[in-house]
Amino acid sequence: MKKRLVVFTVLMCFLFSATAGRIGYVIFSGDYQVSSSHNSYTVDIDKIYETVYDRNLSRITNKSSSLVAVIRPSEKCITELNKLFTYKEREEIIEELKQGYPVVKEIDSYVSCKYIKIFETTRRHSDDMIARHIVSSCERLKTDEAGSKTMNFSVDAIGRLLDGDEGTVYEDNYDTKKGTVLTIDSRIQKAAEKAAENMKSGAVVVLDTQTSEVLAAFSKPNDYLNRAFSSYCVGSVYKLVVAACALENGRNDSFECEGKITVGDTVFACQKDTKHGKQTMKEALANSCNCYFIELALKLGAEKIIETSEKFGFGKMNELYEGWSVKNGNFPDAAFLESKGQLALLGFGQGSLTDSPLHFASVIAAMANKGIYTEANLIKGDMNDAGIVSERTKNMSQRAISEKTAETLCEYMRYVVTDGSGRRADYNNESAGKTSTAQSGIINDGKEIFYTWFAGFYPYSNPRYAIVVMTEDGKSGAVDGGPVFRAIVENIS
Repeated sequence: MKKRLVVFTVLMCFLFSATAGRIGYVIFSGDYQVSSSHNSYTVDIDKIYETVYDRNLSRITNKSSSLVAVIRPSEKCITELNKLFTYKEREEIIEELKQGYPVVKEIDSYVSCKYIKIFETTRRHSDDMIARHIVSSCERLKTDEAGSKTMNFSVDAIGRLLDGDEGTVYEDNYDTKKGTVLTIDSRIQKAAEKAAENMKSGAVVVLDTQTSEVLAAFSKPNDYLNRAFSSYCVGSVYKLVVAACALENGRNDSFECEGKITVGDTVFACQKDTKHGKQTMKEALANSCNCYFIELALKLGAEKIIETSEKFGFGKMNELYEGWSVKNGNFPDAAFLESKGQLALLGFGQGSLTDSPLHFASVIAAMANKGIYTEANLIKGDMNDAGIVSERTKNMSQRAISEKTAETLCEYMRYVVTDGSGRRADYNNESAGKTSTAQSGIINDGKEIFYTWFAGFYPYSNPRYAIVVMTEDGKSGAVDGGPVFRAIVENIS
């Protein structure tokens, strides 16, 4: 008996020593440390991405909130589901909870719950968000996560949530202010979107005349294509560039319009074969006389028109954002314009010439800014986590035409509104611009589609805004674009 007791005592001491040694080894040896991924489970409550701001540092994205519910797989949480969800939603949630892990669901409104945890989160896009096409493009270029809110739960050795653990919330840079500051002015953007609300398809661009900063850019419908930055046939608004070229080269001719003009074996006509009679440049712009500008283009020659157009940036690339450049349409080269027929087409903005509403707005801005052309600029700067803004380098500026030429063109654009095709655009006797009805060459149901434009500036006495309105499949620049232009300036002046 005594011998058995001794053996038992020795055996217990051995087991105790082995167990103590093992525990000590686990505690003090790094080989057996348990990582958080093995003893906890984390659910994402919300992730936030960089904010897009307007020029006044008002949020365009991340400006509203939403609510989410974190539901643990417990009977107590399940009993509260009827407070927040429909029968069908409850059935779906219960199926998910059978996996043994918490479920996160967005909810419409706050309801007090004892076991289900409810959190306020940041909504990236609100229903009334402005400048959707621009925001989408910016966000495609910046996809990194800026901050997060998570909830951590303890689990047992086989990964089951521990009873009684209600979870711990962690916020990682969730209150960051980091983002991109656009040149967009929310007030002007809203005015542009409101003015164009009845437009089926088209675009509106508003630039600051002195800086060519984009104050508003709107594209409709809200699909994949940003029409404000896309290229279209421009038609008669390009006559302003031909007029600028003539004035720069000392020409301000008068021509007789017979309603038609023959170049080579091609007959070109004014709209509805209208015979405008003797036309000065000022009158030809007001009446949008094609014959006048065909004659003027042929007199000037391709070389001079190309030179002036290049100074206005036609056919070049415009960087809007790091990694995001848009082309200022297509401009025919000298070899192509050796054809008198093609040069005639260019004279009134047809043929292979295309341009974007964005770029043509910068052309109008140059004319309104005493002849200084500046590339359109969309980004003011970047905001860091602390809310400090570092400004971006301004886009290229250069003199395109003389101040005298610019002054004359502005006078002529005012005349287009007072005595010509742009009357519907006038507001407060201060609107100036040019209409256009451009042939697209696209036939739909036996009818050619027209791209219609109104390109102008406001106010005439002290230009601040360059505005372009372009309508796809429109009737005329006067009918489609003039009233939209007027509505915009009426609400921003």
